[in-house]
Amino acid sequence: MNANLAPPSHAFLFCLLSASVAAADGLPRNWPMAPSELEKRFAREDFTVRKAEETSSGITGALKLVLAYPDGKELEVKWKSVPPGDADGWNNAPRKELATYEIQKLIVDENDYMVPTVGLSCLPMEKFQAVMQLKELADQEGGETDEDEKGDVDDEVRPSLPGSSCVLGVLAVWMKDVRARERFENLDRFRSDPLYARYLADFNVLTYLVDHRDGREGNLLESTIAGDPRVYAVDNGLAFATFPWNMRVANWWIIRVPWLRRDTIDRLRKVDKPRLQRLGVLAELEADALGVYRVVASGPNDNTKEGVRVRGNRVQFGLKPREIDQIHDRIQSLLKRIDSGRIAVH
Repeated sequence: MNANLAPPSHAFLFCLLSASVAAADGLPRNWPMAPSELEKRFAREDFTVRKAEETSSGITGALKLVLAYPDGKELEVKWKSVPPGDADGWNNAPRKELATYEIQKLIVDENDYMVPTVGLSCLPMEKFQAVMQLKELADQEGGETDEDEKGDVDDEVRPSLPGSSCVLGVLAVWMKDVRARERFENLDRFRSDPLYARYLADFNVLTYLVDHRDGREGNLLESTIAGDPRVYAVDNGLAFATFPWNMRVANWWIIRVPWLRRDTIDRLRKVDKPRLQRLGVLAELEADALGVYRVVASGPNDNTKEGVRVRGNRVQFGLKPREIDQIHDRIQSLLKRIDSGRIAVH
């Protein structure tokens, strides 16, 4: 605990409790619909891509897409294609994005999610080619495309997995009304703003659990909506003991806030090893007759030693045993530090 930060007063804690109750109503800010509904749409519903453009930051080729669903709903999402071959890159690991999204469910309800809803989708080749054409049109309209460097879209598109006929990627709901700061946390505000303290404390528990090691500006965002001081982790590929990691920034794999919320820690105490073992299979897809992978119900873990398991026409994404053990060990270590008084809880 930071010695120059005094424990919160009783009045502060009363405000914190009141803020927690008020925040429990309605959908989480920045989500166009309930996360549970988004999960179903990403996994099961077909869509048409209306718009595609490059994102303003990032180094892994992410795109901002507008998806249109048969019922007339439109969603703005971030798309990131998986690394070709093993679909498990150093700084582009879909399974780690999926795992971080699931782990937040251990400590918060969906109205307080801090990781955008994510899902896997494999776009048939012609559909992905159309996406890239939309992106090139957007580049031309924005004056960003050099005619001599455009290349042939058809030549650039390759299937993600051997024997498939689709490009696999991660969909994530697009965050609006947010900003990036060079220094993410504001400890003066933590002392004076009960709602900000609540969100940042829970955020820090999550980043600690997943061993988040990329606190680069743009990966961690805060809300710009007055009275809604939420914080978000939108890029979580460098986690779960990834090496090397981003060592030039302030990372959040340690506890950086002065104290944690008792309700959150009480929930964490109930997380046992069998519950964590479910993270071994986060998603499963099966190729149809045309070689397009579709999300299906997950089966038993095909190979606990691998994070991405391709077996015939099926592929699984999940955490490895050592990564699950790491989460369990970090939980136990955190609880010991709390019980010994080294980390304050209120």
